Amino acid sequence: MFTIKVPCSSANIGPGFDVIGLALSLWLELQVSVGDESSRDSSHNCRITYEGEGKDDVDLQPNRNLITQTALYVLRCHDKREFPEPTHVHIKNPIPLGRGLGSSGAAVVAGVSLGNEVGDLGLSRDRILDFCLMIERHPDNVAAALYGGFVGSYLKELDPEDMKRREIPLAEVLPAPQGGEDTGLKPPTPPLDIGKHIRFPWATEIKCIAVIPNFEVSTAKARSVLPTMYAKADVIYNLQRVALLTTALGQSPPNAELIYDGMQDKVHQPYRSTLIPGLAEILQSVTPSSHPGLLGICLSGAGPTILALATGNFEHIAQYLMKQFEKENITCRWELLEPAYDGLTVTQDSSSQGIGKGGMTYADAGVSIDSGNELVQSIKAAVASTRRPGADAEIGGFGGALDLAAAGYTEPPTIIQAIDGIGTKLKVAFAMDDVSTVGIDLVAMNVNDLIVQGAEPLTFMDYYACSKLDVRDATRFVEGVAAGCKEAGCALVGGETAEMPGMYQDKEFDAGGAATGALKKGRTMLPDKAAMREGDVLLGLKSSGAHSNGFSLIRKVVEKAGLSYTDKAPWDGSQTVGKSLLTPTRIYIKALMPAIEQDLLLGMAHITGGGLEDNIPRMLPKHLSAELDASSWPVPGVLMWLKKTGNVSSREFARTWNTGLGMVIAVAKDKADKAVEVLSASGEAPLRIGHLVKHTGEGVVIHGTERWD
Repeated sequence: MFTIKVPCSSANIGPGFDVIGLALSLWLELQVSVGDESSRDSSHNCRITYEGEGKDDVDLQPNRNLITQTALYVLRCHDKREFPEPTHVHIKNPIPLGRGLGSSGAAVVAGVSLGNEVGDLGLSRDRILDFCLMIERHPDNVAAALYGGFVGSYLKELDPEDMKRREIPLAEVLPAPQGGEDTGLKPPTPPLDIGKHIRFPWATEIKCIAVIPNFEVSTAKARSVLPTMYAKADVIYNLQRVALLTTALGQSPPNAELIYDGMQDKVHQPYRSTLIPGLAEILQSVTPSSHPGLLGICLSGAGPTILALATGNFEHIAQYLMKQFEKENITCRWELLEPAYDGLTVTQDSSSQGIGKGGMTYADAGVSIDSGNELVQSIKAAVASTRRPGADAEIGGFGGALDLAAAGYTEPPTIIQAIDGIGTKLKVAFAMDDVSTVGIDLVAMNVNDLIVQGAEPLTFMDYYACSKLDVRDATRFVEGVAAGCKEAGCALVGGETAEMPGMYQDKEFDAGGAATGALKKGRTMLPDKAAMREGDVLLGLKSSGAHSNGFSLIRKVVEKAGLSYTDKAPWDGSQTVGKSLLTPTRIYIKALMPAIEQDLLLGMAHITGGGLEDNIPRMLPKHLSAELDASSWPVPGVLMWLKKTGNVSSREFARTWNTGLGMVIAVAKDKADKAVEVLSASGEAPLRIGHLVKHTGEGVVIHGTERWD
C-alpha cells in the first residue's frame, strides 16, 4: 500500500498566462493497494473508488478516468498493457472540478506517478514531467503540482504527428476524456526534457484567498473564447508585468502597489468575462487601499475561481468578494490556502513493507536515491557558474580536483584550509522558510578565515544533512553556496548530501563547509606578529549586521520581545525581523586581496564568535594589545536594538557580536595611508578604529563604549 498526494494549483497568475503556476494547500490523494484480490476481475486489473468533489460526475472506469487512464498510458509506454497486479485505487479529492484550481493538472501528475509506482518504473521527477506534458500541454499547472511552490515553466515543441495519436489522453477536454485509447500499438514515448521549470521565491507572509463560485468552466470552453492573435501592445503590457511580479512576490515585506499593478492582465482575463458574470467589476472592486492586507487579485486558471493574494484581513476580503458574486445570483465558498512546497509526494504504508512484500528498499527506510539524483541535476548550473582557473566546478564524481599550476601557482604553495558551519542562524531561516542566503554565510565563515592568513580561496566543498531531502530547499541552499563562492572567487568543486531519517526533525537540516586556499611561495603567512610594533594602526571593515554569530542569544532576545520573525523589524521598518536577521555575512576576499598582494597588511582578525575581545588578540603578539575607539565606527541598528532589548552589557556586547566590524586589520603606521587607499579602490570604506599599544593585562581595550548605551 502507498499514498500519492498532489496539490491543487493556480495558473495564469495575473499576467502569467500559461507561464507561472502556484501549488496550493488543497491535496488530491490516492490510497493505492497493490495485490488487492477484490480487484482481480476488474477492468484493466484496477478497481476505482472515489470520495470528494464531483462524485456523481467522475467516471470510475480505468480506461476513462483521467488518473488511471494516464497511468495506463505510462504503463503502455513501458510495454505493460494493464496494471501488472490487481490494484485498488481509492481517490480522495477535495479539489473542485472545473474551477481553475488545477484539478486536471493534479490528476495527470497523480496518474503518471501511479503508473510509475505500480509499474516499478523508477522514473525521476523530471521524467515524470515529460510524461505529464504529453497529456497536459500547458506546463504551468503541472510543474507547480509536481515540484511544489511558485514555478515558472515552458514546454518545448513536440512532434505534431505524435500529438495526433489516439493513445495519448488529453486532459484539457475534461470532463469528457478524449484519447487514451488502447489501439494495440505502443503509444509515443515523450522525448527527454520536453519541459523546463524554475522555482521562484515566495514571501512567507503572503496567503491565498480562493473564492470558489458554484459553477464550472471547462478548460476547453475557457480556451474557446481566446483569440488566436493578440495586439502587440497587450502582449508587451503583460510581459512587462510578469517580469516584475515573480520577483515582487518573493520580497519581504511585500510591496502591495507593485504586486497589485503587476497582476493586471490584458491577454487572459478580459476574454473570459463572457463566461463569468461580473468578472471585470469584481476584479476591479478591491484594491490595497480599499481593503488593507490585499496585495493583488486575479482569475485563477481557466476560472471561475478568484484568487486574492493578501497578508491579512482574509475573511473580510473573502466575504466582500462573495457579496459581489451574489449580485450576479452566484453563490460561492472560500478557502484560505498557502503555497504547497512539497509538490508530488509518495509515501509507503509501513505495514506493507518488508520481507513479506519481497524485500525492503532504501526508500522504505526514508532515504530517496531519486531525490538525491534530482538535486544533483537541479544544482549543476549553479555549481558550474563558480568555475575558475584550475577547477572546472563539475559535480557528480567522487571528489573535487584542483590544478594548482592552472590556478597560477607555478611553484609549490602553502595550502591553507578552513572548516566551519552556519550555526543557529539556520533556525531563523527555517522559521522564514527561506534558506536562499544561508549558503552565502557558510562560504563567508570559511573564506574569511582563509584570507586573514593571506591565502587566496581556491575551492569549496559543502555538507548538507537532513531527515528527508527536500529538493527545493536543498537547491536553494546550494544556489546560495554557489553565490558565495562566486563572490569569493573560489570554485564549488563538490559536496555531500546525507539523508538521515530520525537524526533531524521535519524539514530542518544542518550544513558545514570546508575551503582550501593557497599562499604563494615566498609570501609571509599572516599575521606577521614579528613585524608588529606599538603605534601600528588598526583599520576596520564594516559588517552587514549580525553576520552568523550569537544567534542563540539573538533568538532569545527576539522571543523575549514578543516578536515574530514575520513582524516588521523595530530597527528597520522596510524589512521583517527574519529578513533582516538573514542578511548574509559579508565576504571580504576581493577587497583584501590587492592589499595582501602589495604586502600592506600585518594581520587580520575575522570577527566571528567571541566578538572583538576574543578574535583581535588572535592576530597579535603577546606583548601588544589593541586599543579601540568605539566612536570611530557605526553600530548597525539591529545590534543596537538587540543590546538594548536584551539589556546586554557593553562587555558582553563586545564578546558576543561584531558590534559593526566584520574585519579588523593591523597595518604598519607608515603604510596606513596606502592601505586605506588600496582598500578604498577595492570598494571598501575602511575606518581608522585604533592602534596597537603595550600589553598591560587586556588583549583589547575599548574606549567610549558608553555610546552603545
